[in-house]
Amino acid sequence: MKPVAIPFRPPRLRRSWMFVPGLDAAAQQAGLDSGADALVADLEEFTAPADRPAARRRIVELIALCRARGTVAAVRINTLSGDGLEDLRGVMPGAPDAIFLPHAESAAQIAALDQAVSACEAELGLPAGRTEIVPTLESARGVSRALDILGASPRISACLLAAEDLTADLGAERGPDGIELHALRNRFLVDCTAAGCVAIDCPFNYRDPRALAADLRWARRIGLKSKCAVFAEQVPDIHAVFTPNAAEVRSAQALTLAYEAQQRGEPDAGARIDPPDYNTARRLLARHAEFENWHAAPQAASEPGDPI
Repeated sequence: MKPVAIPFRPPRLRRSWMFVPGLDAAAQQAGLDSGADALVADLEEFTAPADRPAARRRIVELIALCRARGTVAAVRINTLSGDGLEDLRGVMPGAPDAIFLPHAESAAQIAALDQAVSACEAELGLPAGRTEIVPTLESARGVSRALDILGASPRISACLLAAEDLTADLGAERGPDGIELHALRNRFLVDCTAAGCVAIDCPFNYRDPRALAADLRWARRIGLKSKCAVFAEQVPDIHAVFTPNAAEVRSAQALTLAYEAQQRGEPDAGARIDPPDYNTARRLLARHAEFENWHAAPQAASEPGDPI
């Protein structure tokens, strides 16, 4: 019997991006088992330079494992001025869905990566434009140039905001309440929304479940819907916060019906509902519908070489 194919998850519905080392099979398996929407094999920070040649070969195999599970397969390469071109040539035979570029600070960096990816696609017979680019903003310069960076290539589907390198660049003091990055995370969401790409929130680098829950609630409140993770145990919490649950959907449906009844002047329509609550409920229902429609989509998996 032919296995049931899994529809490719679009960028807007990727709630979690789990980063794993490029050569650590156990960590990669834990990342896969976490149920993350996207797995990012890291050749930069989590892979020693001497290990990168072997890691590139391993990542090609990992991409196939991701594809079999319906997990989006991404790779973070090094900068093109470093080992990035070798990384790219090593992993592109696996047809990764997305390439993360660290330390993005200019549109020229993105244009150069776009050109390099295009050359690899042509050489390998992959459809032109199938590989997404995800810049990582890790410095004040990168954040200040976000709109230029995000407009540099039609391949850009999402963008990641860093945490540790960014706060180091700013000289900020880190804490589990995350207040040192609140303003930047707000700005980042505005820039990504204006550019039409998904804002991937910075990772929560503390193993503090209560603080994580508070951070996720804050992120959802301002409109973020996607988050990076470096600890596999955080993925279920990320999904729980960024996916409307059944109780929330029922409550939103009841609220919208009551509000609309009130607008029609119907008697016994209940306590007055304010427009901001009605609009929030409508957005939650629209988000729920996105997930429902994706799950109901024709079961066509993304195979190597398929356009996305």
